Amino acid sequence: MRIATYNVWNENKGIGGRFEQIIQEIIDVGADIIALQEVTTKFFQDILTQNIGYQYCEFSKYIDEDEGLAILSKYPIESCTFLHANSDYSNSKAQNILFKCGKSRFSFTNVHIPCDSAREKEQQIVAIDKFIHKQKEKADYYVLLGDFNSGINSSIHRFLTGEQTINNEESIPYWLDITGNYASLHNLPLLPTLDCINNPRWKGKNTIYAPDNVDRIYILDNWAAMKFVGAGIFGTDISPINNLSASDHYGVVVDVEFDEL
Repeated sequence: MRIATYNVWNENKGIGGRFEQIIQEIIDVGADIIALQEVTTKFFQDILTQNIGYQYCEFSKYIDEDEGLAILSKYPIESCTFLHANSDYSNSKAQNILFKCGKSRFSFTNVHIPCDSAREKEQQIVAIDKFIHKQKEKADYYVLLGDFNSGINSSIHRFLTGEQTINNEESIPYWLDITGNYASLHNLPLLPTLDCINNPRWKGKNTIYAPDNVDRIYILDNWAAMKFVGAGIFGTDISPINNLSASDHYGVVVDVEFDEL
């Protein structure tokens, strides 16, 4: 199964050409299922669903702004839960779907963690993790992916991978960072997805922010049989028309072999 996540950058700069770029990046990566962040209603309804060949799509708009989360899937989606509408889960910017592929059941949770408050980041990741762990028997495989707005040295990543607690809470079972683990296993560099040096969004302007790996794909380490067979980034091409990449973030794509597919 090819899985991807992509923050598509809700920004008017170069918007006409970037719409076409984003669509082409999504087509080229060819994911079986892709999670998108910073999706507007117009982009989803008028552009995305009209130009992408995914039969199953879910869009969840935030309560107080015309932006939200979307998932495009080649598999029939059985249910969609939007945690942002539920105060029991800290109104987290997270969208969960359940679906079946072959003999296996899957839970995918698409997130966009806040960028401007460490407290909110920690509250939301604990709430999202708690929601997923409460699903228990609903799936064989649990995938957590999106824009975490925090690097691999953050409390967010350390909490998910079992390296620390947050407010006396811990994630059990822990999560595996597919791209990070794949890079380590194959002696490859972990590439930044928010590249403040090479992405034209900042090129020539940024002098203080270091590139970071903030978009990730995790899978719950519940001993279900699987194998990581590929991982990388996409969306790095620069358009000769607007001199921009399709987004200010690069996308992440992984290939995972599941035993029961």
